[in-house]
Amino acid sequence: MRQKENYSRFVAVALVLTVAVLASFQAYIFREPGRIAADEERDLSFAVSEGELLYSENCAMCHGQDGEGVDAPALNDKRLLSRTADETIFSLISSGVPSTEMPAWNQLHGGPFTDDQVRQLVIFIRQWEKDAPDRLAEAMAGDPVDGLILYNSTCIVCHGPEGVGTDVAPALNDPENLGFFDDDWYVDAILDGRPAQGMPTWGTVLSPIQARNLVAMLRAWERGETIELPNAEELIADALHALDHGDMHGVEDALSAAAAAADHDLAEIIDEALEAIEANDVPTLESAIRDAQILLGMEVEEEHDDGDEHGEPPPADAEHDDGDEHGG
Repeated sequence: MRQKENYSRFVAVALVLTVAVLASFQAYIFREPGRIAADEERDLSFAVSEGELLYSENCAMCHGQDGEGVDAPALNDKRLLSRTADETIFSLISSGVPSTEMPAWNQLHGGPFTDDQVRQLVIFIRQWEKDAPDRLAEAMAGDPVDGLILYNSTCIVCHGPEGVGTDVAPALNDPENLGFFDDDWYVDAILDGRPAQGMPTWGTVLSPIQARNLVAMLRAWERGETIELPNAEELIADALHALDHGDMHGVEDALSAAAAAADHDLAEIIDEALEAIEANDVPTLESAIRDAQILLGMEVEEEHDDGDEHGEPPPADAEHDDGDEHGG
């Protein structure tokens, strides 16, 4: 009779191997979320780094190095980021914004960036959201310095220097009276005017933010604070910057503020510039601002004049003059 084979040893080995495979699989499952998270973190870090480089080289000039906005809207803004989906930011970067200086950046629309590069920019911009400031709330709180600059160019005629009042309008720099009304009352009074008291409606000229700046100035006066204006060099630079972007109101505000801190020679130049604004004489305005820069020792961009005042090209060098004694 043939002896029955014993498979116990094989069964035991198979059981051990099965347990080992199951244990390895469980260990793999246990480690996998951590590995995936580490990979995702590495990918995110790379995308942020690449996006930051792209932003610094291509976007910071207009939107600010920290997204604070320079000649274009601020991007590092809590309201904007919380209300704008990544897909929308991707689309705006890719196709640009018509009728603005924002060009299309995606190669699909004639720009230099691939889809991946645009996504890296979106990821970099998105990482600002956690600590982004609420810029609208900050603006609505007002800036007393901007308020005083505006006051000196707009309100001083009636309300007097430092708000002391005149025969035409009452004093504003009165802490006791300022405490009678809240900020919204003053904003409404500025924008809607007070016709019965001879106060014109400024809402057709000033923005709500400018009105808030004026109110911030009033509150600084109420607290007895002294508002320090920028120096003449900074204000002339602001005027030039505003002129470069066609903001004539900004030019006038900056020059009017500079006039308050100007000596006699600079004041004359600023008066000439302000008269040029009134006459809509941009060439004279540009010349006056340039003269102010020179007087203050500021760096002035060289003019590139390829011809004389009549538009004719400059004379050719002698060696290229076909009509000289050697040319017949």
